Amino acid sequence: MIKSLLFLCLLTCLALPAKAQLGVAFLGQLNYTAELNDIWGYVDGNGREYALVGLTNGVSIVDLFDPANPTQIHFIPGVNSIWRDLKTFGTFAYVSNETANGTLIIDLSGLPGSIVFKDTVLAGVNTAHNVWIADDQLYLIGTNNFNGGIARFSLGPDPWRPQFAGAYTERYVHDVFVRNDTAFSAEISAGFLTIIDWTNPSNPLVLSSTDYLNSFTHNTWLNDAGDACFTTDEIPEGFVYSWDVSDPVNPVQLDGIRSSLSQGRAIPHNVHVFNDYLVTSYYRDGVQIVDASRPWNLVEVAHFDTNPLEDDGFNGAWGAYPFLPSGRILISDIEEGLFVLQPTYQRAAFLEGTIRDGVTQAPVANVSVKLLGTDQSDLSRTTGFYAVGNALGGTFQVAVAKYGYLPDTVTVTLTPGNLFELDLDLTPIGRVPLSIFVRDAVTLAPIPGATVQLTAPNNEATFTYQTISNGLALDQYFVVNAYEVLVGKWGFETQGGTVLVDSVNYTLTYDLQPGYMDDFVLDLGWEVSGTAERGIWERGEPNGTYRENGDIYAPEFDLPFDLGDACYVTGNIGGAPFGDDVDNGYTLLASPWMDLSGYQEPVINYFYWFLNWSLRDGGRPANDFLAVSITDGVDTVEIKRYIGPFDTLWRHETQFHFMKHFQDLQRDFRVLFYTQDFESGNQDAVEAAIDGFSVVETNPTSLDPGENKGRWWVNAEQGTLHLGWERIPPEAAFLIYNAMGQLIGNIAIDQSTGSARWQGVLPGQLYLIRLEDKAHSGPWKKVLGQ
Repeated sequence: MIKSLLFLCLLTCLALPAKAQLGVAFLGQLNYTAELNDIWGYVDGNGREYALVGLTNGVSIVDLFDPANPTQIHFIPGVNSIWRDLKTFGTFAYVSNETANGTLIIDLSGLPGSIVFKDTVLAGVNTAHNVWIADDQLYLIGTNNFNGGIARFSLGPDPWRPQFAGAYTERYVHDVFVRNDTAFSAEISAGFLTIIDWTNPSNPLVLSSTDYLNSFTHNTWLNDAGDACFTTDEIPEGFVYSWDVSDPVNPVQLDGIRSSLSQGRAIPHNVHVFNDYLVTSYYRDGVQIVDASRPWNLVEVAHFDTNPLEDDGFNGAWGAYPFLPSGRILISDIEEGLFVLQPTYQRAAFLEGTIRDGVTQAPVANVSVKLLGTDQSDLSRTTGFYAVGNALGGTFQVAVAKYGYLPDTVTVTLTPGNLFELDLDLTPIGRVPLSIFVRDAVTLAPIPGATVQLTAPNNEATFTYQTISNGLALDQYFVVNAYEVLVGKWGFETQGGTVLVDSVNYTLTYDLQPGYMDDFVLDLGWEVSGTAERGIWERGEPNGTYRENGDIYAPEFDLPFDLGDACYVTGNIGGAPFGDDVDNGYTLLASPWMDLSGYQEPVINYFYWFLNWSLRDGGRPANDFLAVSITDGVDTVEIKRYIGPFDTLWRHETQFHFMKHFQDLQRDFRVLFYTQDFESGNQDAVEAAIDGFSVVETNPTSLDPGENKGRWWVNAEQGTLHLGWERIPPEAAFLIYNAMGQLIGNIAIDQSTGSARWQGVLPGQLYLIRLEDKAHSGPWKKVLGQ
């Protein structure tokens, strides 16, 4: 979708034809030589409107008496700061910055003629990222002290001299919305929406801290009713989410929306709520207006693009202020200056209903519901409920589809400001009662808690189950088809294959070999933590990053010879370098705990790549690293540190013996992968990936077979293992062990051909091969088949 053409036939105002508009008119613009940051508005006693504009070098006060010609009437110089935030209380404005000198207080009572201002350090707060005012309370947010939390001050006695009242110090806070002593905290580094009871100024009480998928919680805002909170995540393809906060102890995510102008790629920054409309500034996409009168069904109804740049990036609209009595919206665009806009607020046309199974009448989740000819779609919830909408209404074809059901299409007519309710029954196709048993291949004991994943052809649908205490997973209503199957649990080797599930074959049994091995095709419980603002470890198929000349920064693929396409990678947006690498902190990947008491000589085995490069000083290796450690929970030993700079090929590490660091194996261990970049901005590139992890048994005293150099491979299609040796010792044989060092086969060598052939079932995974003869034993060998 091209931004300049989107909704072209629906544009209501064409004052700037180059800008994409819907329901918003351009009134005026004021350019600056300095870059802008946040914005607020002010109205004097005569009803005259002003813009309070934050810039990197100070604060600009703009007269909006003639909105077509906004005029700067005062400028307050300040220390250079990328971040300034502004709020008002009565005739006073309060401005934060992240460089020095504390809080700027401005007395606006003399406007338009004069102002009085001063810098003041309150309770040791020399810098703050943000500022909020509710009732007569001032909140300084992301402070240099109080653990980066919130410092609270009373303005009631004297707005010129705020009085310290208390602080929230649980963790770093990026922004906050407070009403009636309940604070909705955006904790960006932790990715939390935290709700705080702050009735007692000196004793804030956390009611809940909610994490969610891809969370990078930048700001929050409450609706007028107080039962819905809205959050932004400052990441590419980030969402504006709605939350049911009627029970502040248990917030529930209701819906999410992205900007249509960039097909959802732009970064949302700040959301405000005006009369149940969301007015949100997007980097590179300007302002978006969303009808949020039904918080579970967010519908974009207007937009205005203020910046010529497209897609994701930290340029363009910083803030959007919608609260002037005239209804005008003020936009601060970092590069393009101040915009004065006039919106036409219009309610959306809504379509909602419930989808059920036509046979069982059970609600059906994850049904795709699309308004054809628009970008509006939804997936039904677990209750079968769905909700979509449209800005202008009209007659639409509604396409409904889910794997395992016949698709359906229905015609509806929607009108703005009205709800059309449509319930649907879907017709299921062939089903069987599927039973899956997972056992230990050595003891045949059931394995509870194993993950079983079945994927339909063309990735049309994926079904994931967990086995219960008897090693069984059940689905009484499973769709007949062929599936790719993955079965795994930490402490066992993941098994993959293909199976046809039909009316004959609907009881499946999988026997897993014991051993610590993970190619990350399943989530087996690795933990991610850290402080980095972006580039944290995540599991998935890697997306490569490339320089402008085409040189690779981060590989596009995982290991070519393991199961699936996944690995652990630091940030995974892909595209240009520096966009989603590790920034301003560290990220830690920790394996699940391992019981190694059954091993004799365990060795860590993994593949990695690591990039560490700085653009400073004309380009050089950065001062960052990837460190690998072993810990037993008490002692932690670093076993390897990678410096870089460019090592973006998959490399294999097999040299780390546990016994060199921990003599006693009668305890649990885990392996840690730590990488860091404590510089913010786009000067240092720090990226890493891990794949093909295992802990294997070895025999460090075995003899080198010398000239007896071998070759071995797994034929994945036939399930056979072929072994050959250039010079075969007399009476030799191959012994095959699993990753735990347990013997699973003995193959005699055919002296006439110099080869051995295993005809049994041998899934493509890690095995240990040993050449045995009367003279000596050869070393362990690895087979990594597919």
